[in-house]
Amino acid sequence: MRLMEKMSFQAHLRYLLATDVAAFLFAALLVLLASRIRALLSPLAVVVVIAALAVAFGCDVAIWLLKGIRSIELDEQTITLFRGRELKPQIITRDQIAGLEIRRRLMRRTVTVRLSRFHVIRITEEAFSEEAFSRFLAVLAGWDQRN
Repeated sequence: MRLMEKMSFQAHLRYLLATDVAAFLFAALLVLLASRIRALLSPLAVVVVIAALAVAFGCDVAIWLLKGIRSIELDEQTITLFRGRELKPQIITRDQIAGLEIRRRLMRRTVTVRLSRFHVIRITEEAFSEEAFSRFLAVLAGWDQRN
């Protein structure tokens, strides 16, 4: 059996910002369209809802900056997640993984790593390039089959 070389996948803030800005603009457009019907939303409600959307998406970026996954390394026996500004490593061995699931919902792909009944780690593609996340999924699928 050939040993797998260490693979590394890097996240970047620009991908997360592009996703969040696009989602914010889409949601704001829906709110503005709904405001055309005065019975649904008043002008004040439109301002409040759009401000709340801006705060929510800003919090999403802030949370990613503080503890989001910045990099993933995958080798024969471990998945290492580097989180937050300090790039604090979280090492997950094959023995710790109770289940691994790859899902695609709408335009979002997610990997769910189940460590126990109550401890789940979700890795989403928002902060990764499409190419890098696709390579990660391909390598991870082969990695999981060797289990």
